[in-house]
Amino acid sequence: MKNFTFLLLILLTANQFGHAQNPILRDMDSKFLYTAFPAAEVYNGKVYLYCSRNQPDATTYGTMEDYVVLETEDMTNWVNHGAVLKPREYAWADGQMNAADVAYKDGWYYFYFPYDKTHIGVAKSRNPEGPWEEAVTDKITSIFDPTVIVDDDGQAYIYGNDHKVDIGEPGTYIMGAKLKDNMTELDGDWVRLSKEEVHEATDVFKRNGIYYFHASVGGETVYWTSDTPMPKYAEFKGKLAENAPDAPNHGSVIEFKGEWYFFYHRGDVNNGTFFRPSVCFEKMAFNPDGTIQPIVYSLDPDYKAKPVSKKDK
Repeated sequence: MKNFTFLLLILLTANQFGHAQNPILRDMDSKFLYTAFPAAEVYNGKVYLYCSRNQPDATTYGTMEDYVVLETEDMTNWVNHGAVLKPREYAWADGQMNAADVAYKDGWYYFYFPYDKTHIGVAKSRNPEGPWEEAVTDKITSIFDPTVIVDDDGQAYIYGNDHKVDIGEPGTYIMGAKLKDNMTELDGDWVRLSKEEVHEATDVFKRNGIYYFHASVGGETVYWTSDTPMPKYAEFKGKLAENAPDAPNHGSVIEFKGEWYFFYHRGDVNNGTFFRPSVCFEKMAFNPDGTIQPIVYSLDPDYKAKPVSKKDK
């Protein structure tokens, strides 16, 4: 009995600290798609992953034209809803479809997608996977890599960075603004939230009353904390993650069933490249003082990634 109990403990421990299911989609799947720039949300006891999709023969990000939704209730079995939002079907939206985000308020799910890289359009749905309909007929603002949160008091905020957009002071920083109750208009001007410059991939999450801001700077993702959603300025903490293999890092963080997860994409799997990545995730760990232990990337033990090659970039 002692031997059985010891073996069970080993198995449970291995499961807790073992590799995540990476990559989430495999190129042998019948509905396989290349997925990039994941935005993770938790709705109705499930995780929904909103991703940009690129083409099988893509050699730039310019061919990203629609968005994929993935869904799971156990972090193991994923439902691939396919490309459910195609903004180029709207008369006013065209160009490159970069990283997007989704937020829920008052019975509606709002899908904030950038078209032509930085113009932010909005679609809405009664369901987290869609179908989606136009919520606006023009951009609501311009920002790079938008992310939206609805705080505990119901106030919504939109964040991003002014990379490729000229907002405020010279330089590239984490920016934030309030949204009106209708979720489709800014309630005030953009405000600079980081003292330090960033490159791209802004994301925001809240844990134990603390707001965490993270973004890509050079070859890694770094993060800041604050006790308010619109700080001047958030406190710089340090590195969250190195760039993923053969990919510019674009992370998204959620809590699900008592665990915290970091979603990202990498280009060294599924016969992919820098421009044809696949989404993955890792468990996160926090120190007692609230700081984050740096992310360590993993693959399923039976999955062999290809060597990273600069020619793919």
